[in-house]
Amino acid sequence: MKREVKAGIAGLVFGSMLVGCGVAPEQEELGGVEDATTEAPASAEAGLEESRGSSTPAAVARYGPAVAYGDGKYFAVWTDVRTGGIYGTRVKPDGTVLDPGGIRINIGDENGVRPAIAFNGKYFFVVWESRDGVDGVRVKPDGTVVGPVFRAIQTDESFGPVRVACSPKICLVTYTISGDDETVIFFTRVTKDGVVLSTADRTLSAFPNFAYDASSTWNNSKKEFLVVWSDEHGEGPENADIYGNRVKENGTILDGTGFPISQAEGAQSTPDVEWTGKNYQVVWSDDRNGNPDIYGTRVSGYGTVKDPDGIPISNAAGAQTEPRLAHHNDKSLVVWDDTRYGPHSVWGARWGENGDVWDPSGFPISSAGLAQQYLPDVAYGADKFFTAYAAQAVYDPSEPHYIVGTRVTHQAQVKDVPALPLTR
Repeated sequence: MKREVKAGIAGLVFGSMLVGCGVAPEQEELGGVEDATTEAPASAEAGLEESRGSSTPAAVARYGPAVAYGDGKYFAVWTDVRTGGIYGTRVKPDGTVLDPGGIRINIGDENGVRPAIAFNGKYFFVVWESRDGVDGVRVKPDGTVVGPVFRAIQTDESFGPVRVACSPKICLVTYTISGDDETVIFFTRVTKDGVVLSTADRTLSAFPNFAYDASSTWNNSKKEFLVVWSDEHGEGPENADIYGNRVKENGTILDGTGFPISQAEGAQSTPDVEWTGKNYQVVWSDDRNGNPDIYGTRVSGYGTVKDPDGIPISNAAGAQTEPRLAHHNDKSLVVWDDTRYGPHSVWGARWGENGDVWDPSGFPISSAGLAQQYLPDVAYGADKFFTAYAAQAVYDPSEPHYIVGTRVTHQAQVKDVPALPLTR
């Protein structure tokens, strides 16, 4: 059942993508492209702006964004109706949108959907779902796409969310593989040069079983990744728990088929994770109280769960789902999709290194003038958090929407009202 549901979601996204490409006029494919074998010197930013046709607004989007920070800029990517399907734009810390026409990220022949992004200190690595597996590409901080596209895995049995986390040497790409009676969390390692590495065993979760919604982070202190996911363990989706597994940079799996992070009553789903320098912070959507709330826990670098009962981050009225977090110094900003007032909106709360929630009631991040806002992501850089999310007049993620962004300070001040438009 779970496999059929997840495959149906992926089919819906692909189907809407094809419909979108049929009804929307194709625009000029914007953004520089560079072959990895003939890397050219980086162009000046002004020249890049001219070559991208910055006076042309980006097209409408087809799915929510992902965002990372690197080399003094935020970089948001999303599913787009134009050829290739994966586009993005860079944003300066002062809120200036550098690529208002959007950069075509997927330079391959096959459209992609639902991208993820991470920065390894030199390149942004963007990965996405395709019909035949998981693809990706490197992008320079100046916006130049470094080809060719690499294929993390070739299969028609993979689905998302696809996620990526990077060390300076290796990027870890995670995804789900479906079988007849199971779905399993897998990973692929990609070098800083975009070379896909093969490993003898890339399975992180137990099987036969249903596992999904994986996310990951890099721990520079211990030189390893932590991958977290939602895991049914034979109990059905209404009783799914949060599990984790650590992976060394060389691909060694440290925790067998994973260890439990949250085993509360009800379902725990859509987790995210960040390394803070002292602990991992893990957040998820949790319906132990009847309606989905946001919970979290701290996990040590050795895999010890410090808050086994979970810490309530938001238990407001309505549903709180799809949490994401970014960290700096002694606190993280957790953002999520919130329906406490009816329509979908984006809310946030600051969560301290010591486990304290600084904003127990949460605070609104998305602009009141937008009818529906959802599917947020968040990154930290230049003394601010940057949240990117989807918006539309009627809540229907399968229909076209646009992407906006909002900067948030350490003091929970929302800097961009209205939000910064990243697509039209």
